[in-house]
Amino acid sequence: MAEESYLAANGVSFPTMKMDTMFSGQEGDMYCIHGHAGNISRRAILNSLKKITDQRLECQQPISIADFGTADGRASLSLVNEMIDIIQTDLRKEQAVIIYYNDQPMSDFNLLSKVIHGNEESAGLSINNSIYPVMIPRTMYEQCLPDNSLDLAISSVATHYLSKKVCHIKNGICMGTADDTEQGLMREQGIEDWRNFVISRGRELKPGGFLITMNISSNDIGETCLPIDKGVPHFASFWSDMKKEGLITQDEYIATNFNSHYMRTPADFAEPFSSDIPEVMGLGLELVSLRSVKHYLQKPVFQIGNKDDNEKLEYSRETVAMIYPWMHHVLYGGLSKKRTEEEKERIIDKFFSRLQMYAFEHSAHKPYLIFTEVIVKKCQRHDVK
Repeated sequence: MAEESYLAANGVSFPTMKMDTMFSGQEGDMYCIHGHAGNISRRAILNSLKKITDQRLECQQPISIADFGTADGRASLSLVNEMIDIIQTDLRKEQAVIIYYNDQPMSDFNLLSKVIHGNEESAGLSINNSIYPVMIPRTMYEQCLPDNSLDLAISSVATHYLSKKVCHIKNGICMGTADDTEQGLMREQGIEDWRNFVISRGRELKPGGFLITMNISSNDIGETCLPIDKGVPHFASFWSDMKKEGLITQDEYIATNFNSHYMRTPADFAEPFSSDIPEVMGLGLELVSLRSVKHYLQKPVFQIGNKDDNEKLEYSRETVAMIYPWMHHVLYGGLSKKRTEEEKERIIDKFFSRLQMYAFEHSAHKPYLIFTEVIVKKCQRHDVK
C-alpha cells in the first residue's frame, strides 16, 4: 500500500512534507512543537544565577556562561537573553557578560552566527558593548575552557549523544532495538562520556559556579521518551520495511545508527558522585539535586482526544516536525555515499511520509519526553570536605 493510500481512501489530502532541518523561525519547526528543554530548568538556572550574582556584587570581572551542545543556538536564545537582563539588572548596566556557545567541530557555525545576530523573524542575542558571544567548536566531552573560568554551564538535550560509535546495531537503528551486547557497549561508553562531561565542566567552573543539565533519559520506573506510539524503537520498523522492499540495502540498514544513550536512569547521572571518583571529589563537585520530569508536549492538537481527520493531519504534521531535524541526520548518515543527494532525499522523504501516516493512524497518543535534570555546584575551597 502506498503511503498516501490510507489517507486518500478516507478523503484526507496528504501532500509530501518537506521539512527544514536548518534555522527558519517558522511556526512548524521542532522548537515550536515542544519548546527548549532548558526552559523546564529555567527556575533552577535563574536561581543558580542569582546565587552567582550575589557573590559578585563587588567584583568587576565578566560573568561567563556556556551552553554546551548548543546546536544552532536558537533553542536557548530567549533563556540566555533573560540571563543577560538579570545579570545587568542585578549588577550594573555595563556588566560584561561572556556567552560561550559550544558544539561539535563539524557543526554549521554560520547558522549559529545568524541566530546570534538575528534576522527579520528574530531579534537574536541581546548584544551591546558589554556582551561577548564566543563560539567553541570542540566536543563537550573534553575540557573546552581554561580552569576556573566559568560561572554557569548549561546543557539541554545534548548529553544523550555518545562521543563515538561503539557498535553497529544489527537489528534496529537505536539503543532500544540493540541486543544485550550492543546495549552493553553503549552503556559503557555512556558512563565514560558522562564522567568526562562532569569532570570537564568541573575543571572549567569557578568555585561557587553551577552546572545545570536537562538530559533525555528514562526514569526510575523504566519509562522512556514516547514521541510516537511505541516510542523511538518503532522508527526501526519503517526503515526495516524499506530494506525489505529494496529501497535501501542491508548495508545501509546496518549503517543507520542513532548513536545515542537515551536510556540513562537517574542513578546513572548520579554515578560520578556515588563512585568516589578522585577527580570529582578533588574538584569539590557537589550533586545538588537530581529530578526526573515526564514532559507532555504542549502543542494544542496533542491535547485533543477524539480528533477529526483534519486534526489528525495536523497532529501527524506536528509529529514529523518534532522528529525530522534530528532524525534526518541519522538516516542521512546511514545511506551510501554512492547515492546522489537527490536519491538520499527521496529515500528520507519516503521514511517521513510513512512516519506521518503512522502518526495519523495513532493520533490518540499523547507525545511525551522523559528528562533528568542534574544540578552540580563547585564548592568554594573552604567548603570542600
